[in-house]
Amino acid sequence: MQQDPTYELTTLEESSQPLLRWLHDLKVTSPEEQKNAEDLLISARQAWKEADEKRKQLTRPLDDAKQRIIELFKPYMNRLETGINILNRELTTYHQSLIALRQEEERRAMEAQAARRREAEETGEVVEPAELPRVPNVVKTSRAHLGTVTYREDWDVQVVDAAKVPRDLCEPSIPRIRARVRSGVTDIPGVLVTKKPVTVARR
Repeated sequence: MQQDPTYELTTLEESSQPLLRWLHDLKVTSPEEQKNAEDLLISARQAWKEADEKRKQLTRPLDDAKQRIIELFKPYMNRLETGINILNRELTTYHQSLIALRQEEERRAMEAQAARRREAEETGEVVEPAELPRVPNVVKTSRAHLGTVTYREDWDVQVVDAAKVPRDLCEPSIPRIRARVRSGVTDIPGVLVTKKPVTVARR
């Protein structure tokens, strides 16, 4: 039977009411209050752990259902993604070839025009400027039957040597820094390492 999250939370809260009442405006000014606060800390952490376990227990079926749906859709979406990549490759290759063809035709026309001018300078003949060939313009946005496709230039970025990437482009890893500090290395460039009191409570 599916559990009711509201009921489960209410049950946990009701069982922890005495604890929750003590957690506000708590002061520790004597050895006796220290012991009481330590007991409260142990109880509060245990209550938090129980709530976390209950939360995970309630959400696990949802996570499992989500994963099953993802796996169900994955083969179909992978096939679509492969097709999209192929279409992108073919279309951009063709588009680039059209641009190259237009540029080549324009270059040849300009060279022919320059040759005619040089010849005219030698013979004194007056040469009318020739029209450039009517090469179809390569549009950035193409209208298809179902919509439009826009072609634009982008950048392909690949990291080939991470050590040479500037520091301002790097993301410091806090877990790795903590692991290094725990190993005994506290002098780390660019990192301020200071001691702080923490509590470890076990039941």
